[in-house]
Amino acid sequence: MMKKALLLLTIICLPLFASAQMTEKQYYIYNIATFYGSMNNKNISVYLDDGKNVKMLKDEDGETIRFYTQAAALMYLNSLGWELYVNATTIEDEMFSNKKTNVSYWVIRKPCTKDELDAAVRDGIKHKK
Repeated sequence: MMKKALLLLTIICLPLFASAQMTEKQYYIYNIATFYGSMNNKNISVYLDDGKNVKMLKDEDGETIRFYTQAAALMYLNSLGWELYVNATTIEDEMFSNKKTNVSYWVIRKPCTKDELDAAVRDGIKHKK
């Protein structure tokens, strides 16, 4: 009876141990998306910082993309495989004017391989010459 119970317990637990050992660490590429513009004008532009360059978000034809709302921008980025990781909003003074602008910063991430992450890290490091 004891041997049967031990055998049954082993059969039940074996898949749990096997799946725990097969779980591979997930790596991510991160970007910082910065949103500029007025919600009133429904004219929001997005800049992406990939760790090496900061560029305005453009479509596949090279045209600048503007959005009605930040939610629209998030849905667009999500359609490209990016997910929102963390966000923050600040109020910044416009140079040479009395206007204040809301600026949102979102950290977005996309799953990648270890090799892709290593390449992104190398690309983002500026070595002394």
